[in-house]
Amino acid sequence: MDDFRALGGVADNVAQGRWPPGHGLFPTDPAKPFLLSVPDNLLFRIRDVEFVNDRMRIKPDSGAAPAERDFFERYQAAFSSGGGGREEWTRLIDMFDSLQPELRNRLVADFGMKPIVEGERRDRILRCFLRSRAIQRRRENHLAPFFDLMNRGGNGLHAKSGPQGEVQLEGRAEGEILLAFDHHDSLGIFNAYGIAAPRAHAFSLPLRTKAGPFELVIGRDPTINTQRWDFPAPQMRVESGTIHLSYLTVGNASSPRMPRGIFHALMREARVGRAEETFDRILFINRTKFLKLLAELDAGRGELVSRLHRMALFQLASLAECVGAREL
Repeated sequence: MDDFRALGGVADNVAQGRWPPGHGLFPTDPAKPFLLSVPDNLLFRIRDVEFVNDRMRIKPDSGAAPAERDFFERYQAAFSSGGGGREEWTRLIDMFDSLQPELRNRLVADFGMKPIVEGERRDRILRCFLRSRAIQRRRENHLAPFFDLMNRGGNGLHAKSGPQGEVQLEGRAEGEILLAFDHHDSLGIFNAYGIAAPRAHAFSLPLRTKAGPFELVIGRDPTINTQRWDFPAPQMRVESGTIHLSYLTVGNASSPRMPRGIFHALMREARVGRAEETFDRILFINRTKFLKLLAELDAGRGELVSRLHRMALFQLASLAECVGAREL
């Protein structure tokens, strides 16, 4: 902690959880506010991290200064690379490998789980572990000291950028200090952290369909957005007879008329007719894929099957939060 502060970090009224060992952060005095601030020089890009002899270090060509590099490696050795997170992902990857091939193929093709399912076992474990402990800054994943020890929750706090480029988290907590899930829906939470959690909103699965004379391509990256109105909306790009949307909200419990209203407004801008029918088809495709997944999961059993089942039900519940259309 002294070295962290000497390199510009701030950690006021925070302490590491004692059980399970190395897991979670808590306020030292719950009656007082806490502040955790990690300066830019202690934010390490995931692509600059490697494992050598099972120890985490910064790659030699990363550009990190010697003091920061030394701190990172000693910090990771002291805190066991995230307080048991690698062991949890090892267990989860092994459960994925025990699934039937047909189910694994469906999870890859329809639900974006290729990083979890395909590739060398060790590479998948490390990749998933690092992604689950990362925070995003400048559209790139970084490891931040002490942030990577924190768990996430629906009532978690959002990290913010400070005036000097630092990442900050401050507030009060009676118990464990939790990070927010940020933009993720239930499927996104599962893919990033391996857990099933309800969310108020749902994004479409990546898909291609027709929208009038255009081909419509929907991605799944809500961090790529624009402020078209007084709230974020998908980034739209039209080229060569194809409409590209960076993502598409298809359910929102806080504003159930918003998803269809946004889609209608975007299609008007692109001069595409029959937007109502296209949006219904998008909803149908999403619901059908999750219902097929549930049907396939009914034949299995075990902890992972149970997690996948709950995730699919949470996503379908959020998909149902789409009624009417707000005029934009």
